[in-house]
Amino acid sequence: MRPLIPENINNKLDEIVTKCFEGNRLADRGMSILGVKFAMNKTEEILHEKVAHFFPQLADFVSSFQDSRNNLTFYGVTPADRSDYSSPLEFFEKLLDFMMELDSNVSEGMEMTIHEDCVTFAFLTEFIQKVASVTKQCLLLVDKAEQYKDDWKSFDQRIESFIVL
Repeated sequence: MRPLIPENINNKLDEIVTKCFEGNRLADRGMSILGVKFAMNKTEEILHEKVAHFFPQLADFVSSFQDSRNNLTFYGVTPADRSDYSSPLEFFEKLLDFMMELDSNVSEGMEMTIHEDCVTFAFLTEFIQKVASVTKQCLLLVDKAEQYKDDWKSFDQRIESFIVL
């Protein structure tokens, strides 16, 4: 086997894959809380598909790239999530914080590749655009949640107008 991605860079890609699965866990738990605890069923249904399911797709995008470069993907452990939130806003803020961490992780990977692996740099340039779309969505959710923080029923009724993915 002759891998085309240097080991240190492939390890960073593995971290990104694991981080995407952490995002899926965080989002799935949040969707459960939105639907059950806050009775925001419409919000939960839309965001589950648009956000929670997007994270494994992001991970698959990275692992497919690794495969195409003859590198193996290591899937790290994702933590259990028993989070609870006092409001939907608190969940949306945590999700946005997570997206900022993922953005930072990808940026670190880009810095590593810029002089050492131009193919992976080009891949990560495309990948960060996908991540940026989710970050934009999460930022909009926080902004709207701050506006509707006293009327979650109205937020739930209008959720479709808050979706940019």
